[in-house]
Amino acid sequence: MNDATSRSRAALARASNASPPASGWNLLLVVAFITGVALRAWQIDIQILLEDEWHAIHKLLSAAPLDILTHLGAADYSIPLTLYYQWLERHAGLTEWGMHAPSLVAAIALLLVGPRLIASWSPLPVRAIWLALLAVSPLLVYHAKLARPYALTSTLTFVAIVAFRAWWRVRRRRDAVAYVVATFAAGWLHVVSLTFALLPFVYYGVRTLASLRSGGERGDALASVRRLVGLGIATALPLAAVLLPPLVIDWDAFTLKASQDHVTVESLWRTLLMLAGTGHPAIGIAFWGSAAYGFVRLRARDADLAVYVATIVVVGIAVVAASGVTWISRPLVLARYAIPALPFALLFAAEGVFAALVAVASLPLRPLAAAGFVAALLFTGPIPREWQYPNQFWAHMLYQYDYDPAHNPYVELVGDIPIPKFYEQLRSEPPGSLTLVELPYRLESQFNPLARYQQVHRQRVLMALFTPTCGVSNWGEYPESVRGMQLREMVHLSALLRGDVGDADYLVVHHYPPQEPWPDLRTCLPMITAAFGAPIYDDADLSVYSLAHVSLLGNNRRPVQQ
Repeated sequence: MNDATSRSRAALARASNASPPASGWNLLLVVAFITGVALRAWQIDIQILLEDEWHAIHKLLSAAPLDILTHLGAADYSIPLTLYYQWLERHAGLTEWGMHAPSLVAAIALLLVGPRLIASWSPLPVRAIWLALLAVSPLLVYHAKLARPYALTSTLTFVAIVAFRAWWRVRRRRDAVAYVVATFAAGWLHVVSLTFALLPFVYYGVRTLASLRSGGERGDALASVRRLVGLGIATALPLAAVLLPPLVIDWDAFTLKASQDHVTVESLWRTLLMLAGTGHPAIGIAFWGSAAYGFVRLRARDADLAVYVATIVVVGIAVVAASGVTWISRPLVLARYAIPALPFALLFAAEGVFAALVAVASLPLRPLAAAGFVAALLFTGPIPREWQYPNQFWAHMLYQYDYDPAHNPYVELVGDIPIPKFYEQLRSEPPGSLTLVELPYRLESQFNPLARYQQVHRQRVLMALFTPTCGVSNWGEYPESVRGMQLREMVHLSALLRGDVGDADYLVVHHYPPQEPWPDLRTCLPMITAAFGAPIYDDADLSVYSLAHVSLLGNNRRPVQQ
C-alpha cells in the first residue's frame, strides 16, 4: 500500500468518526435505493414514445443490420440500441418494455453499484447522501424512462472513470479491463460520452509531463507514459472497429451537426439548474455552492481525487458546450450531453452537505437532516409535477425542456391551449378508469398537446396511427402489416374500424388543420361514423366516438354526454 493510499484511508476514517453510528447512514442508503428504483420504474410501463425515441424505429424499419452498423444518419439513433431493437422487432416483437429495459436496468445499476465503487473515495455518510441525491435527480429519473442511450452512457462512463483511477493507483488488470469495456460500450452507444470517458488520459498525461518538467524521476515518468499508451491502444482499437466505418461513411452528416449553435451565459445557467434538479435559482445556487464547498473539503482529504473529479466535470462540460452542436443552447440538450458529469457533481454536493451537517447538526440527527434536505430538493423540483397518475408523457418537453415553466417555451406552445370541454367532463371520473384513443398522434412535443390534456382528464390514452387508412406517413407511423412492431400504447385505426378496440372506451378525433404535419381527417370521418355511429360529443375541436358497444371485452361503461 503506497503512502497516498494510506493517507486517503486515514482521512476517510477520520471523516467517518465525525458521523453517528453506521446504522443511520445504512438506513438512508436503503431508503435512497428503494426511492430511486421506485421513481425510475413508476409508470414506465405506460410511457408513450416521443421525440428522439423514434429515431431508432425509423431507422430499423427502413434499413438492414449492416446499414445500421455502418451509418450514423442525419438523426442520431444509437447504433447498438437500434440493432437490439431491430433484433426484437424481427424475432420477439418490439414493445415499449423492450425499448425501455436497457435504460431502466442501467439506471438501477448505478444506484446499486455506485456506492460500492466509490467506497475508497468517500466515507459512508457521504456515500449515503450521494445515493440519495442520485435517487431523486430529475434528469437521471427522466433518462431512466427514456428509450435513448443516456442512462446507459452515464452509468458506463461513471464506471470507466472510477476504474481508470483505480487502475492508475493500484495497477490491477481487472480495473483496466473494466475501463476499456465501459468506455467502448459508452462510446459506441453515444460518441459524445467519450468526451468524459477519455479525459482520464488527459489528466494523468498532464500530471506525468508536469512531473518530468519539475525534475521527477525520469524512469517512473516513462513507465507511466508506457502504461497510458498501452491502455490507450487497448481502448482505441475496439472503438475504431465500430466507430470508424460509420464516421467515414457519414462524415458529412457527423460534422454538419457541429458549429450550428452556441451556448450563452443564460443557457449555461439554465443547464446548471437542470443538473442541480431544480428550476429555482436560489436552490440551484445552494446546490452548486454545496458542490464547491464539497470540492474544497475533498481536496483537503485527497487533493488528487478532488482535482481528478473536478477535471472530469468542468473540462467535460466545457468541451461539450464548445462543440456548438445543433440545439446545444437548449438547456436539456447540453444537460443531456453532459450527463456523465452529473454523478460526480452530485458527489461534490454530497461532500458539501455532509460537511455542513457536521457543523450544524448533532451526531444522531445528521442522517435525518440529510434525508430532510434531499426530500426538500425532491419536492421543490419538477418530479411532483410529473408523477401524477396517469402521466404517459414523462418525455414530453412540457416537462423536460426546462424545470422552470416560465423559461419553458413548450408551456406557451401546448400548455396554454384551451382545454376541450370533453376533457373537462372527464374530471369527475376516477383517474385511469377510462381509456381514450387519440387520433392523430405526433411525436414532436410542439405538435402534441395530449400531455396537457391528460393533466386535466387524468385518463389512460392510446395513440391511433392513421397509416394507411387516412393517408400514409413514415414519420412516427407504421402500417399494421409490420407484425414485428408490437407497441402497446399504439393502435391502428384500421384495427379499430374492423372492431378490434380492446378495452378502449372512446375514440377522440381531433380536427387539426388539414395540412402538414396533419392528415386531412375530415375525409375519414364518414367511415369512422359508419363503424361507430354518430359521435357522442362533437365540437369545433374534436369528435368523440363511443367504443363501448363494439368492445371485444364487453365494456359497458356509460358514455360521457355532451
